[in-house]
Amino acid sequence: MYKQVSLSEASSSSTEASSTTHDSQSTDAIIIGAGLGGLLSAAQLLQRGKRVIIVERLNHSGGRFTAKTFQGVQVSTGAVHMVPFGSSGVLATMLRGLGIPHRLYDADVFGSFHVHGKQYRSRGLLGVLTFLGPVQSLGLLRLGRLMFLTALPEDERNLPFDQWMARYIKVEKNPQLVAFFTSIARFALSVELDQISTAEVVHITKNMFRFGAPGIVQGGCGALTRQLEQQILAQGAQIMHSCEVLQILHEEDRVVGVRIRQKQSQEEQILTAGIVVSDIGPRATDALLESRRVTQAEVLKQQQPEAEDESNWPGESVPEAVGLKVHILSDISLIPHKGIMYCLDTRRIAGMVQPTNSDPTLAPAGKHLLISHQVIQSNNVEEERALAIADLRQLFGPAFDQHCKVLTMGTYRGEWPVNRMAQGTDRGGRSAWQGLYLVGDAVKPSGYLMVEGVAQSVNRFLDLLAELDERPGRSHMLAPPSRLNALRWLWKAPGNSGQR
Repeated sequence: MYKQVSLSEASSSSTEASSTTHDSQSTDAIIIGAGLGGLLSAAQLLQRGKRVIIVERLNHSGGRFTAKTFQGVQVSTGAVHMVPFGSSGVLATMLRGLGIPHRLYDADVFGSFHVHGKQYRSRGLLGVLTFLGPVQSLGLLRLGRLMFLTALPEDERNLPFDQWMARYIKVEKNPQLVAFFTSIARFALSVELDQISTAEVVHITKNMFRFGAPGIVQGGCGALTRQLEQQILAQGAQIMHSCEVLQILHEEDRVVGVRIRQKQSQEEQILTAGIVVSDIGPRATDALLESRRVTQAEVLKQQQPEAEDESNWPGESVPEAVGLKVHILSDISLIPHKGIMYCLDTRRIAGMVQPTNSDPTLAPAGKHLLISHQVIQSNNVEEERALAIADLRQLFGPAFDQHCKVLTMGTYRGEWPVNRMAQGTDRGGRSAWQGLYLVGDAVKPSGYLMVEGVAQSVNRFLDLLAELDERPGRSHMLAPPSRLNALRWLWKAPGNSGQR
């Protein structure tokens, strides 16, 4: 049960804690967190005539969807400069509706697959048959028929996908086929096959085929974040960087604002608004309702195997998706296409991209940027990093040591996981408190992954807001294109040179 806190009580308590408390400031909406979900929410609210203040504890916007320049390379803070559904997806559609300048280079292949010590390039889905062989190809066709051409029985919907596969194929006779699904799940969703339901896999796969090829952002994640930020500021929003939210204020059953503190000056202030949108995840949001803050150290300690059950955070019943990403600078090109290379014969690395194939400016002239991703499978981070390097040597042989340099190795866990909730277990965007909404990668609607899920969570927030205003109309939730669009994936990926 949360303690009810009035504005006067919050003002009084903050005055005791700081002698430099400022008077309250009123606005229409407060956004907690300037990640992609927070920025998109702000842009949508501004388009609807709302006054908006964004509060961000870091000194920059973008969260895990931006980049920092390091040795002339655009090193991404989270995403791999890639948008899963490319120029036809939810994020691209929303950006066009908001008038945000951007360009996406769609993939020119379904993908490539590193298996049997070789890289097999597949222009379309049927290209994977070249390395599966006749027995496993029949297995893939059978699973494809069950996933796409028949209704999933009710008793199979919640089955973990690995158990569902074992019902219809002999796993021991289909090692590469199992590795095919495993590597895609690890790269795209950062989960194992026993951590995701069959219904969710089917929903995601159908969306991936219907929307089209993934795409690389021109200029990288940072360029898109800057465009969003510039437009938001130009429309009159205020972004308060290096500023912590100490408390979400509420009276009776609704939120009324937030209490904040500037990191540098330690000045505290009350911001009042009838709408508060949180882009920091359910756990951190729940803590702020109790005037607490969740720290990285606390989360890592809680996630240790020896942690007691009663120490679990309220509402947490599933693990987050955690991962490790490596940025590599190479003198030579190692991936000959604009899509994803899935790794079927590695111990850790699930997939890689070479985004400079789409936009050479992401690295110094004549150099190539590669980014790998893997699911963290142990608590020994140093071992996970060593296994990543071993995989890279296995994938590229002597060329890795001769031509490549590791720039960064970043882990995503604790309070900064890959996904704050594993795919298919996300919470809804509606809060128990009137006026409080959640957006971001912890509230992705089913079937939408990574930043597409973040954008779709904003669409769902807009629908909830319209309900509150009693303005029924067409849903903002973007439905996938016609099933006929998926047919193009069978023989050739529906790529293009770029969309604006």
